[in-house]
Amino acid sequence: MADGTKIGYPALNVALGKTLIASAWVDGELNQDEMECLKALILQMPKISFEDWRKLKIYLAYPINKSEQSAIVDDFIDKVYNKGHQTLAWNALLQVLRADGVITLEEKVFAHELQNALKQSSSKFLRKLKYFFFHAQIENEPVWKKKLSGRDKFIHEFFDNPVYFIFRKALLKEDFEIPHSKPELQKVCLFAAILCWFANEDDRIELSEREFILNTLKNTCGVKDEVAECILRVASSIDVSELHLSQLTMSLRDSTDQAERDEIFLILAKMVILDKMLTTRECDCLRTVALYLEIREALWYHVMGDIHLKTTFS
Repeated sequence: MADGTKIGYPALNVALGKTLIASAWVDGELNQDEMECLKALILQMPKISFEDWRKLKIYLAYPINKSEQSAIVDDFIDKVYNKGHQTLAWNALLQVLRADGVITLEEKVFAHELQNALKQSSSKFLRKLKYFFFHAQIENEPVWKKKLSGRDKFIHEFFDNPVYFIFRKALLKEDFEIPHSKPELQKVCLFAAILCWFANEDDRIELSEREFILNTLKNTCGVKDEVAECILRVASSIDVSELHLSQLTMSLRDSTDQAERDEIFLILAKMVILDKMLTTRECDCLRTVALYLEIREALWYHVMGDIHLKTTFS
């Protein structure tokens, strides 16, 4: 029982992760310092798996409104049973609020309200008694419930196509006229995410790469200027890991025919060599995507031969 008191338990820690993310969103934005702090804190929590972190990313994807914030905090408070859980949460919260060196008025209010709720919860005798007798069952409580609610209901949709998922959210704020069907837009968003992943391989998207992606979205995919800008903005803001890349690419593969996949691969190859250089890393990335898109061997050798003539390898 002592361990559960000092370091929490899986369901508590995931609920705390959601609460910490909500605290970072209270001023309406999530900056890089806060993002790095959240990642470090959550991944260091005992019994938090990479899969848990991956699912929590949907809470990092776009702002958390007041009603959702309340639901997240209520769920977390329901899992706080003692002073140890309260201290664990409070120390983590302070780290997040101090991450960017500035604590806003909204963050102070959030911290004050959470502190009061934590004190009330952890001081209740019946809750302490329940934890004393049933701590084993409590600490083995499922982290992600079968009956999902709130943002959790959309986790799988978010994984399948995060760009489209967030793009759809952005659409609610814009007065765009979009003639494309949902499946067409989903394919465009998947393609944009993969293009941005390649462009950002060196941790920045160059102006030439940005223009290439916009032109591809407009000229090849037939998307209007303002919609293309919105898709690029969303696609370039998402942190796509290599594991996530494979899922995005396979989703794109499953929604396209061979001719479309060949064209997509040719466009990716053109963007990679915009700077007339090909790194070993870029070559590996092309090979990975070619594998997931099921690109024919003949096309692979044709593309690599063309790249060899036009670029310098490094």
